[in-house]
Amino acid sequence: MIRTLLALLALASPVAAQAATRHPPVHGAQHVADWTKTIALTPDGGMRIGNPAAKVKVLEFFSFTCPHCAAFATEGATPLIQNYVRGGQVSYELRPALRDAIDLTMALAARSVATPRYFDAVGAVMGAQQDWLPKAYDYISANRDKLNSTDNTPAIHAMLTSIGIEAMLAKQGVTSAALERGLADKTAEAALQKTTNDAWNVRHISGTPGFFINDAAQPDIHGWAQLEPAVQAAIKG
Repeated sequence: MIRTLLALLALASPVAAQAATRHPPVHGAQHVADWTKTIALTPDGGMRIGNPAAKVKVLEFFSFTCPHCAAFATEGATPLIQNYVRGGQVSYELRPALRDAIDLTMALAARSVATPRYFDAVGAVMGAQQDWLPKAYDYISANRDKLNSTDNTPAIHAMLTSIGIEAMLAKQGVTSAALERGLADKTAEAALQKTTNDAWNVRHISGTPGFFINDAAQPDIHGWAQLEPAVQAAIKG
């Protein structure tokens, strides 16, 4: 983008150059940070986007196989990130609350994505949930023996290829080898089990998505229509 802009300036007419000279930058203007570029793995096993010192901290426990989570990923994640996280007042953390084996597989696959692209990958996967999830169930029904074998990583990898997830993650920079390593990553699996236990057995969420604002449970919030007013109130409070 910078090179393109410089090229355009080089081709600008003398009149345009003079106009630019007559309007110099305002000295002393403050640079506003874009906190959507700050993404990190948290000590609790989640992935956070935004200012770690934000006044309002939104936590979502989610499941890759939950249709309500897919709905929020489609309708709420983008306005939350663009309108509230970007400016630094709000941070947004995702922690998996696993419900089944497909959930675990998808969560491990998502962890194979480089950290800066994690939220993009989750958004893409959740946005296509209605397409790949039925295919995953069909694959499992047809390949139970392979999936139940001691070394089932190749069969799981093959499932992700057949249902389109590998191609989807490839657009986020994940190679086939990286995906294979991610599926066998015991450290990542332990982190996912930790967030799952915290969600269901410690915090006792009633279902997914399960939202917390500044670590306070929001049991009546299930989507963006309810979450946004609560975020606004927390910012003002």
